[in-house]
Amino acid sequence: MKHLHNEVLKTLLYYDIWHYPLTARELFAFLPVNSISLLEFNKRLREMVVGRYILEHDDYYFVRGKSRSVVSQRVAKAHHARKLWRMARISMHIIKRFPFVRAVFVSGELSKNATNHMSDVDFFIVTAPNRLWITRSLLIMFKKLFLLNKKKYFCLNYFATSDHLQLDDQNIFLASEIAHLKPLYNSALFFEYMIANMWIITYFPNFDLQYAVLPKVSERRSILQKITEAAFSLLPADKLDDYLLKTMEKIWAKRYPEYDDVTREKIFRSTKTESRAYVGNCEAKVLALYEQKLREFGIRQ
Repeated sequence: MKHLHNEVLKTLLYYDIWHYPLTARELFAFLPVNSISLLEFNKRLREMVVGRYILEHDDYYFVRGKSRSVVSQRVAKAHHARKLWRMARISMHIIKRFPFVRAVFVSGELSKNATNHMSDVDFFIVTAPNRLWITRSLLIMFKKLFLLNKKKYFCLNYFATSDHLQLDDQNIFLASEIAHLKPLYNSALFFEYMIANMWIITYFPNFDLQYAVLPKVSERRSILQKITEAAFSLLPADKLDDYLLKTMEKIWAKRYPEYDDVTREKIFRSTKTESRAYVGNCEAKVLALYEQKLREFGIRQ
């Protein structure tokens, strides 16, 4: 019982970073162990609430030190997210028409239905092989010219190619982001991506995609995309993609000289199969904050 109590605390403390209380099913899905059934887990969870560290209100669970208002805040964020999903869908219909876009997913706060007026719509875009940097450059150009570089509904912080779906890095931050990922265009490629990254069950052995609530997904490929891709067949597209990759590497180095090469490569991943731009190094900050919270509660990871 004490071991399970600590595992529940670990899960609650991780999501406490975002002031995000969890339902019993969510807690079970993101629990680091899978030694009991959901029914048994619910029974033991109710017993834990009478202790010092785990609190409950309106069927949401959170850690000591938080007031019940954290529950109403999550409900309010979910209400706000419904409005943001409408804008995300409009943006998706624009993105899917660009050359070599093969899938569009939503990540970040919106994927967790936990947004506020400061939140952006974070997109994860899968492209055709050897065309990632062409696609990324065209989308960034569109954002700068037609959206005046505003990223509120058009935040393009992650790209991957369809022939390299498995993440090379593995940690609880990335596992959580993948588990919450939501598809908007091309459900088949979404499920292929999830299968390629089933290493997340190392962190969440109870995770089961069949219980995830997924939005309506667009499946139809754009005719405009087919036409523009045909035009690129007349160009040296492979060389152009290589050139745009090397150009972006130079831009990152010039724009963020305060980072050493290793750190910059982690924050602004630039390869033929992946583009990642986590300005502010949020991944490292979240992992460090999680370690701090575990130490405060006397728990070993």
